[in-house]
Amino acid sequence: MDIVSIGAQCGGPKDGGIGDIKVDLYKALRDSCSSTYCEAIDQYAPVLRIDGSIQKFGDEDITRLRFAKKQRYITADIQIPESVWQPKSKNQIRDYLALKIREVIELFVARLKKDKLQINE
Repeated sequence: MDIVSIGAQCGGPKDGGIGDIKVDLYKALRDSCSSTYCEAIDQYAPVLRIDGSIQKFGDEDITRLRFAKKQRYITADIQIPESVWQPKSKNQIRDYLALKIREVIELFVARLKKDKLQINE
């Protein structure tokens, strides 16, 4: 099992290239993460919810932070409205996703610390 898994749900046929960028981001995290840095976790699993012409996921936000203790993973949804991704270039989207993944990792660490688990930040 990989230490990091990045899921995505697109609300339409167009996503501004986020699907391709997600794969590159996953590979970079996979190659640089040698541990979960927390004995209670086997996997970090952020999920991108990308608005499209068919389905909307809500305002720009990080939602549904969940720590599944028995399954040993932590996850959260990163909601990306069309108004955020449509006007951006591929490089701007890449930078945006990197910032959002950093935010979600910080939320994961805060949640694990709140549960009084040891984590090497």
